Amino acid sequence: MLSSSTRKICPLCSLLSSGLKQFLYWLIGRSIDCRAINQRAGGNEHRVNAINAVAPDCACEKFRMSKHSACPVCESETLARFVFLPIHINERTGQLKPSCFSHVHSKGCSIQRDSVARLDELLTFVETFLGRKDEYVWRGVLCGGCRDVRSIKAIEGHRAVCVYDTAEPENPAHGELCQTHYIIEEADQLELKRNLFAAFGDGSIIQPSEYRNGAVWQQLPQHLRARR
Repeated sequence: MLSSSTRKICPLCSLLSSGLKQFLYWLIGRSIDCRAINQRAGGNEHRVNAINAVAPDCACEKFRMSKHSACPVCESETLARFVFLPIHINERTGQLKPSCFSHVHSKGCSIQRDSVARLDELLTFVETFLGRKDEYVWRGVLCGGCRDVRSIKAIEGHRAVCVYDTAEPENPAHGELCQTHYIIEEADQLELKRNLFAAFGDGSIIQPSEYRNGAVWQQLPQHLRARR
């Protein structure tokens, strides 16, 4: 890569370098199997690093990462982060903590593609998650724009986070947020969580009874709705 001083002296060289870089990323995307990458990294506690190692710079955003997905995540989509875990809520204030995005650094932060998710799919997703542990409670939903998330920057203007389609058989609207390899230091991770928090409405939780006009909440079994 060209140094900063070289870019100032030779803007044409810089432009050519940038074009070559984008072409190489295109080649990477054409030559890798993003579905296979997703499968190999499945269940890995260091899943994000495993993806970045073979598909840097969000190369797999332009390709389906799951056979259960209709298409990659589009810029115009709305993303939804469902809040179930008590540890993500400040017990004293009742406010959401930025820690709800912590998995973006390691095994991937799960989101739902709100723009494409059907009501029955969301209902199945919520029921399944709440059925895992009795202490899980559906506290609400955070919503943010895909374009806003993808615009978050790391050092030197590089992308900070990727948005992938990682649909599952019973959850075809599933997606993931994964930090890029440019996020290295702990301070960068803290800043990324704060920026994600801001992109998802500054932690403003949509109550279950208000999300999608309460359609999902109203169809939940009573024993799950009683968890408050």
